[in-house]
Formats: sequence, C-alpha cells, structure tokens
Amino acid sequence: MSASDTTVIWRFLDGRTGHENQVLALTESLARRRSCQFHDLQMTPELQGLRALRSSSLQLMTPAHPPHLLIGAGHSTHLPMLAAQHRFGGKTVVLMKPSLPARLFDACFVPMHDRIWLKSPSIHRTEGVLSRARGADQLLPDTGLLLLGGISRHFEWSNQLVLAEIRRLVSLPGISWTIAASRRTPTSLPALLHNLLSANASFVGILPAEQLLKKMAESAHIAVTCDSMSMIYESLSTGASVSLIRLPLRRSGRLSQELCRLVRSGRFADSDCTAGTVTRPPCPTQSESDRCAALLESLLLSTQPKPGTELTSGGNYEVDFLPCPGRGQSLSGAPA
Repeated sequence: MSASDTTVIWRFLDGRTGHENQVLALTESLARRRSCQFHDLQMTPELQGLRALRSSSLQLMTPAHPPHLLIGAGHSTHLPMLAAQHRFGGKTVVLMKPSLPARLFDACFVPMHDRIWLKSPSIHRTEGVLSRARGADQLLPDTGLLLLGGISRHFEWSNQLVLAEIRRLVSLPGISWTIAASRRTPTSLPALLHNLLSANASFVGILPAEQLLKKMAESAHIAVTCDSMSMIYESLSTGASVSLIRLPLRRSGRLSQELCRLVRSGRFADSDCTAGTVTRPPCPTQSESDRCAALLESLLLSTQPKPGTELTSGGNYEVDFLPCPGRGQSLSGAPA
C-alpha cells in the first residue's frame, strides 16, 4: 500500500488513562480496517486552554505528514484539535460530550448516558465509552473472569454481598475463575476471599492493563460488580457471557439509569447455581469501537480529505495561525 493510501491520524492525549484508552480503542479499530500512521500529541501546558491558540504553540506540532483525522478525548484536547485543524487540515473527532459546540467538530461520539440538549448532525451516540477490550475468535468455554470494583459515589459497597455472589459463581461446575481487583477495591476484601479460593478460583490482585485485556479476550464468562460502568462496557465488548454483581444504589443518576437500561435490554447473563448453568444472552458480534470505526470510515474517510500543506520533519516554517483574535473577532477572523 502506498503512502498516499495511508490515513494519517493525530491522537491528542491528555494523560488520563480512561480518555487515552478511548482514543486507542477507536484508532486501533481503524488500523484493523485500513493502513494508518499515528502521531501522538501530549497535552503539555503549552497546548492547554487558550495557550493552544498561540502561534508558538502550533510550532510544537511538527510531524512529517499533516493529518486526515484529529482524534481526542478530554476537554483539554478540544481547543488544540481545532487549532491544529485550522492550520494543518483534517477532520476532528471527539470521543465524549464536547465542552464546545458540537458543530465545531466533524464527529462527536457521545455515550448514551450523557445528556445532549442541543442536537447536531455531528453527534453519534455510543453504548458507553469506547473500549480496547475485544473477544478472541474462540473464547475458552471453561474460563471465567471476575472483576471487582470498589468504593463508589453511586453504589454502597458491601463485602458481604460481593462475597456471596462470588461464592455462587465459583460453585458453577466446569468454569475456572480468575478474580481481579481494582484500585478502588477495599483492602479488607482479599483476606476475606481466602476461604472461597479453591482449585477453580484464584485471586490475582490488580492486573496490568495489557494482561487484563488479554484475560478478558479469552474468557467466555465474565462477572463484574455494578459500580464500574467502564468495566461493564469493556466486558460487554468481548462477546463473553457477562454476569452482574449487584450492589445497593446510593444515589440515582445518569449512570444508574444507563445500567437499568442495559439490564432491561437483556445484556447480562443469569447464573443458576442449583442448575449449574449460565444462561447466555444474545451478544453483539461487533464491538462498539469497531462499529464506530466503520461509521467514521464511511462518514469522513470514504474519500480521504486533502490535508493541509505538507511539512518536513524538523523543518523550519512560519506558522500563520492564530495571532490570537482581537476584540470583536471570532477565531475564524470574522466579526464576532
């Protein structure tokens, strides 16, 4: 494939793991569909807030090739993306509810649990945040993964309830369980788990991100506490049979409403210890990040937009964008 067939993607990264994982999820899905070249831009202080609009800030962006796509998640990425688009070209893609008007961006992928008051043709709804988790071609039918969240503003954590559900799950015949914790998991829980561990259940603590993704990809059965929407969506993305460990609701809000929607839609499995079975609900054959990549490709890349002026890596050039707008001027230079 020639260089002209390669999609150049600038990834705007704000240093927050959750935001960066969303960007990685979408761009990795795009890379499975077409040849891509990535250029990562960290949101240093010089690129944050209104400082991103200064000419000197744009000189920090000196890749060999201008972008076809500029993708970011996190409010601090929005102004730098728009500034870079104005100077270098390409299409902007935001992976969250934007803090600026949605019409300024070419595409906004917004979770359904985020309320949108003003409609825009650039907004596309997603079922939760995008996740890097994906199922393997062949899930291991005798492998289970149990994901523990912890203290949350939305749910009352109960060691007693969680342990009762773990006892139920590990009693299912024919499934070997790996139990993984998170940073929010109470430190008192691992000691209490000791009596439940057996030949078919092991506690591994907090797994590194890549190891956790690998474990999720191969597990045919995943159980997750209801306090972590990110873990829930990651689990559902794998095509595994996902069981929910329920906790008392502390406060009602958009996240609890979204969880109720998922429960009503039948996305979770039911485990019956007396029958020794796990009833698996219908699972989507495509992850949400793959679906969004396909949509993005059809919307913005069916014919790749012509990027801005070609740059040479490390070359000297004069940045003609932004003198900061004067009083009475918009960022486009037109009267405000």
